[in-house]
Amino acid sequence: MVKKIISPNPEVARKLLDGLWSDILSEKEVALDPDIDRLIDSKLVSIRFCLPTQLLGKVTDPILDSLCLQKGDGELSSMWDPRGFAAKVLVPWVMANQSVLGTSADPYVSLPLRKPRLESDPGKVMGKDDWILLYQILDDVQNRDDSTYTLEKMRATLRSIRRKLAESTFEYAIPERINLNQTRELVAKFLAESSGGDRGLSVAAALFQTFGKFFSIYSEVRREVINASDQSTGLVADIECIDNDGNFRLAIEVKERSLTLTDVKSAVQKARKSSIQEFLFNSPKINPSEDAAITEQFTKTWASGTNLYQLSIDELINVGLSLTGEAGRKDFIENVGNQLNQYNTQPKNRQRWKTLLEEI
Repeated sequence: MVKKIISPNPEVARKLLDGLWSDILSEKEVALDPDIDRLIDSKLVSIRFCLPTQLLGKVTDPILDSLCLQKGDGELSSMWDPRGFAAKVLVPWVMANQSVLGTSADPYVSLPLRKPRLESDPGKVMGKDDWILLYQILDDVQNRDDSTYTLEKMRATLRSIRRKLAESTFEYAIPERINLNQTRELVAKFLAESSGGDRGLSVAAALFQTFGKFFSIYSEVRREVINASDQSTGLVADIECIDNDGNFRLAIEVKERSLTLTDVKSAVQKARKSSIQEFLFNSPKINPSEDAAITEQFTKTWASGTNLYQLSIDELINVGLSLTGEAGRKDFIENVGNQLNQYNTQPKNRQRWKTLLEEI
């Protein structure tokens, strides 16, 4: 009989992994599987890599044995090479995602993985309880032999990886030089995808940090996470610019959509309560059907003591970062990365900013 050793196709597996990861990044927060989450947080890098590798292999080709670690010399069609598969698929994927599971180029070199198959008793090894749990999860997958169940375990693993990635700090490559048009294009690409306001707020806060530094018109920029209400944070707007004496210099509401009359009226009420004289709406444009009404509201509000403005982020960048020069543009780009990390922005937003910077 001719030996038949099946190994999952790396290209197919990578496409599956990328598709599942995209789904998970777009998914609303769901409860994590505590056992899987524990393994993704294991102190042992080999375990952190082994779980998604074994599951992805079986998702790619359900006939494979999820406990198999080596091809060996047998004739079973379920035997495969997870070590080689990890090197071709999981290792480069992990590297592209902030090395979220570790920096090992060969995670299966660990002694407990250098055997034909995972065993219920790993013997005297470091982190024995984690090895036993890993076996139990993969043994359960193998015994059920249900593609739907295997896929759900893989999705649960990616959810824990997303959680781990969200808690990590991304490193961004700041270009040595960047001109104004490159900066505008960079921001336009970043904001082209909807983020529920998360990206827009990070970019705007970063820009006003740069303005404060280079123009010395205020000393502090305050903001909170995107889903926090002004009432819960005590802020009067999405962004507050404060001078050295603790006085409001400027309040900014950030919108990734057209400005509406309702937005303006709501902001006017907050401005009056806090005696704010300068209030800026950072939005792409004004809702065309309400343009006249909004203009009238701006005039009425000016008469009562508050100046209202509407400027897009591109307009602010075009003028402001022309005046700061190249040093200001680099400062702004660095500030965006800091904002994304500091306020724990979704991994897909931070990954997108990182990717765009690397393309410059």
